[in-house]
Amino acid sequence: MKLLSEPLLHFTVSGAILFSAYAWLSGNKPPSDGVEPVRIGAGEIQWLKQTYSSQWLRPPDTNELQGLVTNLVTEELFAREAQAIGLGENDTIIRRRLAQKLKFLVEDTSRLAEPTDAELRRYFEANAPHFEEGPQLSFSQIYFNPESRKDPVKDARLVLAGLSADVNVEEAKLGDRLLLETELAHADRQAVANAFGTEFADALLAVEPGKWTGPLKSGYGMHLVFVSERQTARMPPFEAVRDKVVTEWRRESEQKASQDYLAQLRQKYGVKVDDSAKAQLEPQPATNVSMR
Repeated sequence: MKLLSEPLLHFTVSGAILFSAYAWLSGNKPPSDGVEPVRIGAGEIQWLKQTYSSQWLRPPDTNELQGLVTNLVTEELFAREAQAIGLGENDTIIRRRLAQKLKFLVEDTSRLAEPTDAELRRYFEANAPHFEEGPQLSFSQIYFNPESRKDPVKDARLVLAGLSADVNVEEAKLGDRLLLETELAHADRQAVANAFGTEFADALLAVEPGKWTGPLKSGYGMHLVFVSERQTARMPPFEAVRDKVVTEWRRESEQKASQDYLAQLRQKYGVKVDDSAKAQLEPQPATNVSMR
């Protein structure tokens, strides 16, 4: 590898690249030795313009476009020479990137087939539990901060007794400040869990509507809750979740296309695991360590 560190080699490679790029831009063709030249056509120009416009929200001017072409030529020349001298061999990063690129290509190809309405309806019916809307709750909560109270559970119970006797009291003034809303409407379990934690969400689902209950524990402290409305789980009509069905259908189609293609590659190339490797992949028996 000493050769690659020589300054003269760096100068020679850089000069060759600059000369090739200049020759292309000026319309001069270097002598052909049977190697396919780097070609820039209308498709490449259009791709460069679109890429630039998507990033800068305007098309490139002539000078900018020439710079983009020069960069593309330089990249292609470097890539070709790197392949020619074997720089990509046994390179984990390059191998992983190529595999990823092929996987994306296979999945993109599967997107060309658009599902019919009948296919989507069959998929919707076959995967009905996935599209079911869980129970939703509308509730109010009063928060008791354990960091500012000696016994937040006791305080919550005292307030609960007063709430049971007087339903017209202003609940918000009975507890402590919390950045979260004191009232949530039509929240499903996941929304409640995201705000207060899974333990609180599961306990809230079991609360009887129409009366103050608690205290319930969350990641913030203790809460009294009043469930004003409960909606049971329901299956929405197909039209209401059609976009979600399309998304899931495409995701599954891409996954299946990738798996099918991988099966073809396994059959084409074969996979052989040496006995020495198999021994390391098998579960090892547990060893009993005696304590003396």
